[in-house]
Formats: sequence, structure tokens, C-alpha cells
Amino acid sequence: MKSLNFKRKDDSYLRYLEENKRRKAETPFNWDRFIYLSILLVFLLFLMKYAYKTMFYIEGNGQVLFEKIDIRHTNDIRILEFYHKEGEDVKIGDTLFTYFLDDDLFGGIGSGGGSNAVSISTAGKSNSWIDKEIYVMKKNISLNNLKISDYQKILNSYKSDLTRVQNEVILDAVSHTNLENLEYRIERTENDINLFRSQNSIYRKQLSYLNKLKEEEKAKKQNIEIKQNSEGNFAGVGNVNEKDLLAGINDKQGFNYFTCPIQGNITRIMKQPFEVALKTENIMALHQPKNVHIRGYFNQEDLSDIHEGDIVDIEFPDGTKSKGRVERFEFSTRILPQEFQKKFEPTTRTLAVDILPLDNKDLDLWKKYFKLSVKISKRTF
Repeated sequence: MKSLNFKRKDDSYLRYLEENKRRKAETPFNWDRFIYLSILLVFLLFLMKYAYKTMFYIEGNGQVLFEKIDIRHTNDIRILEFYHKEGEDVKIGDTLFTYFLDDDLFGGIGSGGGSNAVSISTAGKSNSWIDKEIYVMKKNISLNNLKISDYQKILNSYKSDLTRVQNEVILDAVSHTNLENLEYRIERTENDINLFRSQNSIYRKQLSYLNKLKEEEKAKKQNIEIKQNSEGNFAGVGNVNEKDLLAGINDKQGFNYFTCPIQGNITRIMKQPFEVALKTENIMALHQPKNVHIRGYFNQEDLSDIHEGDIVDIEFPDGTKSKGRVERFEFSTRILPQEFQKKFEPTTRTLAVDILPLDNKDLDLWKKYFKLSVKISKRTF
């Protein structure tokens, strides 16, 4: 008769359950899998964010600007006196500076019925600007001489290394590029030295002309003083101060006054009193803070997504955010400013737009970021 051992079977089953529970209890936490899944999750989130911005947003760079007017004259003039300083607000009609033409100074004064006292005053002031120009010429020559001396030492150092580098190239110790670079530096240094010497030659010619002009003005002044003293009309001319001289010049000769064409702020003055301003040179710059705007630059691929009247998001360097409206769209492309241009890449031409704030209350906010770069973004849906 066959026997069945149920007890043995029950013992093995219970033993299997206990070993399985013990094995599960002893299994450690899988940190590798957790780290892998975490990195994968972060990567997916960044990928989704990038895809979202790429598909539904366009981004560009911009710069906060004021409307600026460069003040210059249509003729070559010599500035006499400025009436405002940098940073001051001016209104339409305010006198910015007085000026005269050199022909009026040397040819017109005292040559046709005017008071001879004016001629004396003018001669004194002409010597003043001549002395300033002579000082500038001498200073430029001295500075160039120092530069020539420094560059000559550098050139001698390069030339002393030239033979050594040539021998090393022959022996294949260094690349031939090193020799080419050294020869280029030698040539560039020699060109700089020649440039400074040419400048000094021009400065010396100008200095010679100014010294001659100074002597002529001095002789002219002495002749006028002798003539007037003989007539007995100007016994106390030598005691007249500078303000009286300027007042006499303005009253007798009628100097020109340059008035302000707009209301704004003087942000920069490029010239000094008694300095010559050519008609191609700027004298000062005026900004209109009320007409602040942002010049934005977008990629050419965004042409179909940016239009006049679009609302864009503005982010300033400190994280402050604002909104603006595309006021003007330039259909011709512009070269991307250097601060936005990527290095070692071809010059990029972009779409340029002018952006204005939505509310006038944002003007004060935008003024604080003058000439600073901003980020511009716009939704495409």
C-alpha cells in the first residue's frame, strides 16, 4: 500500500515562503536606478521646455535708447562759449553756445568802421586760442615721441628673436607659423612707428604755422595799441577784464548764437571753448528721455512672426519684466550690434524693430536701463 507524506510537503512549502520573504527583506534600495530615472526626468523636462519655447515663442535681443540729435554746424566755426553743461535740461530756444567764423575774427573785425577797441579785445582772445593750440601740438608731439621710444624697444626685441626663430624653423624645432607671426609683428610695429613719425611731422608744420600766426597777431595788436594811444582814446584798455572783453565783442561785432532745436538733455559736449568745430564734426549730443524706445533685433527666419502692433515681453538685466508694442518695422536688414554678435562667426544681419512701452508710466522704468541690453520674446500663437 502506497504512503503519502503530507507533512514533508507542507514543511517544504513553508520553508519556500520563509526564504522568499527573507530574500525580499534583504534586497537593498536601487540607487542607480533612482539616479538614472531622475536625470532622465530632468532631461525630458528641459527638452519639453526648449521645444515649447522654440515652437511657440520667438526671441531676440534689444537695447534701450533715447531719441538723440547730434548738434553740428553747416560751416566751419570756432566756438566762443558754452551756456550749458553736460546733464542739464534745455528747452526749445535756449542758447547753447556762441560762435564765430575765423574770417569774422581776423578779416571782419576792425576792417570796416567798427570800434578799434573790439580789435584789441579780439587780438587778445585770438592769442588765447593760439596758445591753447600750440600747447596741444606740443603735447601730442611729446606723447608720440614716448610711443616711438616704447615701440622701438619692442621692435628691437622682436628683431633679436628673429634669427633664433629662423634657425629653429630650419631645424624643424618650431612651426613655420611662429616665424610668420613674428615677421608680422615686426612689420606692424614698424608701421606704427612710421605713423607716429608722420603725425609728428604734421604737428610740427602746424606748430610752425601757429607760431607765425601768433607773431603776426602780436604785431597787429601792438600797432593798434600804438595807433589808439596816439589818438588818446583808450587810456585804460589794459585794465579791462575778460568778461568785459567778451561783452564788448558781443555788443560790437554781433556774434552768432546757436539756439536749441528740441527739448531734451545735454548728454555730451565734444568741444571746448575756442576750439574749432568743422562742419563734419559733432559739437554736442541731445537726448529726449520722453522718447525712450527699444531697438530690437530678430532673426531673419522670424520675418513671418513679427509685425507692427505686436505685443512683446521685455526682460531687463536685473530680471524686471515689462511689455512693449512694436511701433515700427524696418523691412531692410541691419547688422547685429557687436555686443550681440557671436565670436568667430560670420557677420549676422537681422530684422530691426522699434518697440515703445504700452503705458506712459513705463517710461520712467525704461529710462533707468539706458544703453543696457534686454531680452525680447513674443508668442507665435
